[in-house]
Amino acid sequence: MITLEHVSKTYPGGVQAVRDLSIEVADGETLVLLGTSGCGKTTTLKMVNRLIEPTGGRILIDGDDIMERDPIALRRGVGYAIQNIGLFPHMTVSGNIAVVPRLLGWPAERIARRVDELLGMVGLEPGDFRERFPAQLSGGQRQRVGVARALAADPPIVLMDEPFGALDPITRDQLQTEFMDLEDRLRKTVLFVTHDVFEAVKLGDRIALLDAGRLQQLGTPAEIVDSPANEFVDQFLGEHRFQLSLLTQTVRQLVEPGTEPPPQERRPRTRLAHSIVEALDVFKRTARDRIPAYDEHETYIGDIRRARVLKAIAGAVGRSSAKGEEQR
Repeated sequence: MITLEHVSKTYPGGVQAVRDLSIEVADGETLVLLGTSGCGKTTTLKMVNRLIEPTGGRILIDGDDIMERDPIALRRGVGYAIQNIGLFPHMTVSGNIAVVPRLLGWPAERIARRVDELLGMVGLEPGDFRERFPAQLSGGQRQRVGVARALAADPPIVLMDEPFGALDPITRDQLQTEFMDLEDRLRKTVLFVTHDVFEAVKLGDRIALLDAGRLQQLGTPAEIVDSPANEFVDQFLGEHRFQLSLLTQTVRQLVEPGTEPPPQERRPRTRLAHSIVEALDVFKRTARDRIPAYDEHETYIGDIRRARVLKAIAGAVGRSSAKGEEQR
């Protein structure tokens, strides 16, 4: 668990980047720090591994004050992935992933197994990518390596600072979905920074929306979209409220329990955590009226029907129209 107790950061000259911030991130939770540039989200993230040190309050990891820990040891135990990735250009893919395990003194055989395991986990064939250099990779492939490196030493906590921000929309959407599936399996405690409200709603178990260093609202995506805490939150969501409301509705809410499907029905599929928008996309790419849904353990749970998805979307349209009439 990560606990921030009345945390503040004031830079020389009096600039207050973070003001009296109190948040708890539960074990296995993905908490998204959301806001515009300069709101304090990246500063908050970097204070957790002491790349930036707070000027007030306390940050605790599993009850221990991080200021009482050696900063180097702290950082080796926390995964870190950033937008520009920061891969070492003179190292191969395997060398980049192995940086922290080597610093921790892992034996070579264990490192080699871990590298191959992680490459497979992020969708890169080890035999094809292990000995490549960063310059030989696409942007999406480099980002996958960056995520693998953050997970290399199997840290319980992973910090991610706009890791998909520099990618094209198609690659970004694909990596977001892959990250959701990966997090469902690994259940790491993730602190994720973004300025993109759609990314926040898609990836976050909860969202902390910041403005000028202050917390404006903390809640689930549905709570924030359906019940903005103040005028700032309402304006931040803006005209995207309807699309966001669809992202907060998941396959889990619509799945019908069933028995194990026949082998030919295993693909295409959807996940319980996926939104009904993603499920509709699967229906659009196929001619099927129902598709199987699986949990994070790859266990078949049941089916989701096209008709139920369309009904849920129609209901969201109706609620959005009614809310618009009220506001008029």
